[in-house]
Amino acid sequence: MNPLFVKGSQFFEEIRPVYKAGLKLVVVSHVLDSAPGYLKTLSAMAEVAMLLPKPRSIDQDILARLQPHYNVAVKSRQQLASAEVVAAIVNDVAPEGELILVDIGGYFAAALPQLTDRLRARLLGIVEVTENGHQRYAALPELPVPVISLARSPLKGPEDYLTGQSIVYSAEALMRQCHHIMNGGHAVVFGYGKIGSSIAKALHAKNVNTKVVELNPIRAIEAMSRGFELIDKEAALQSSDVIFCATGNQSLANHDFARVKNGAFIFSVTSSDDELELSKAEQNFAVKPVTDHIARYERLGQYFYLANSGNAINFIHNAEVGPYIYLVQGEVIRAIEYVSGGHSLTGLSGLPETVRLDLARHWLDVFKH
Repeated sequence: MNPLFVKGSQFFEEIRPVYKAGLKLVVVSHVLDSAPGYLKTLSAMAEVAMLLPKPRSIDQDILARLQPHYNVAVKSRQQLASAEVVAAIVNDVAPEGELILVDIGGYFAAALPQLTDRLRARLLGIVEVTENGHQRYAALPELPVPVISLARSPLKGPEDYLTGQSIVYSAEALMRQCHHIMNGGHAVVFGYGKIGSSIAKALHAKNVNTKVVELNPIRAIEAMSRGFELIDKEAALQSSDVIFCATGNQSLANHDFARVKNGAFIFSVTSSDDELELSKAEQNFAVKPVTDHIARYERLGQYFYLANSGNAINFIHNAEVGPYIYLVQGEVIRAIEYVSGGHSLTGLSGLPETVRLDLARHWLDVFKH
């Protein structure tokens, strides 16, 4: 067995809570190398009633290993936006007892206001992992159940940083397959959050001329303090040879693609339905595959390249970030335990610092050597 998986199993064994009878989990998850061990640990603390793989991050071999052991349903964001659809699939597998939804990307946010009355099991709360999902739940006028968000946890910082580095690695590899390189060109990063800032730093370290589009004034100031020039969207599209979309909230709308510089490469850090509005672009441009993961979009003399159909490019080259993925998954485990532990919770919040410190100590005990 891979030594990393052995250590991961040891870490999960150390932090795993006792099994709670009557508690059911519906889990949105990437289905990649670490998924089997993670799901096995979740199954040891509650019943995993359903696994909902993120459609754009599925390793088919891993999925085949999981299907005999879990109720697996691949659903799109649009399907899960309907309270009727969510209730129908969840009620089949969780007709009674208590329920926690584990989310990655706010898949249940649109349905949540009408969902609780439709569920047969008592919904205790939701655990959300990503910044994109955090924003979706925060935008709701009212939360009928508590949402524990890990998006802004300091324990997620290492994963976000390494994700940014892996995005740049994948972008370089994909461009080289098309006989292009970044060096000497102009790059722009849409969004200077945790992943976007990591991308910008990695590009700067490679001597790529990098600018930033950031609407949040606080993050814009942070980007400036790190030496990155701010640029508006229109100028960025017209002047950039490489475009990284890292907002999680639609960097590019349909009309933006008409302004992209000829020959530019567009890369996303998350799912296309979160980051890019592609419906009209795919209708208005002739789309031709260039490599397995790069397509050329062309219309009336304008052309650009889009990677991985607008989905996260780091999944092409094994997106997981070594031992730090276990830290994030460990915090999910702690959050499930916290939500089900009878604490008085309301609204959108994170785990207490004491819980994070304890989790970090366990992780260091296993992984620091």
